[in-house]
Amino acid sequence: MKLAGLAVIVLALAACSPQQDAKTAEIPAATSAAQQAACSAETSRDWSAVGSQYYVIEAEARGDTCAGAVATIRIRAREGAVLFTRDYPIAQVPLAFNPNSDQTGLRTDLDAWTQNTAEPPTADTLPAWPSGASRPPGFDPAVGRNAYEAARGAQGPVFCYPDGGESNACVALAGDAATFLGSLTPERM
Repeated sequence: MKLAGLAVIVLALAACSPQQDAKTAEIPAATSAAQQAACSAETSRDWSAVGSQYYVIEAEARGDTCAGAVATIRIRAREGAVLFTRDYPIAQVPLAFNPNSDQTGLRTDLDAWTQNTAEPPTADTLPAWPSGASRPPGFDPAVGRNAYEAARGAQGPVFCYPDGGESNACVALAGDAATFLGSLTPERM
């Protein structure tokens, strides 16, 4: 009788214990809202500049949400050295990014962002900086007049891309050197 009672207790305990079987492994792991909302995209393109110079233009964006992502644009030399990089919250660059984009839309926006907006893509097409002027017309410089005019005079490649609501950042390139010149903005009448 004691043996039968002990067997009943063992069976009752076994029935109450959690089962360790393959069904537990089939249940997907829980993900947090932040993991579900994470957004990232990247793209790159080869760019053949004037004078047989070749560069790789890369862009990537990462954030908890696509609307809150930070986008990075990068210019690499053909051999892989990073010549220029700059980060922008996409909300600050409405000329390039749709704030309502999902991950697929963000990838499309990044691909368009890596297109050179300079036509033709040479630094000599940027507005001249008159002597004694505080800046070139329609341009917000990031360098002094001498560096700006040296880039224009070299007539080398320039890569411009949207960096704000109405402006395009311009980077002058010369071999394995890049100089962020500033932002080309429309003239206000």
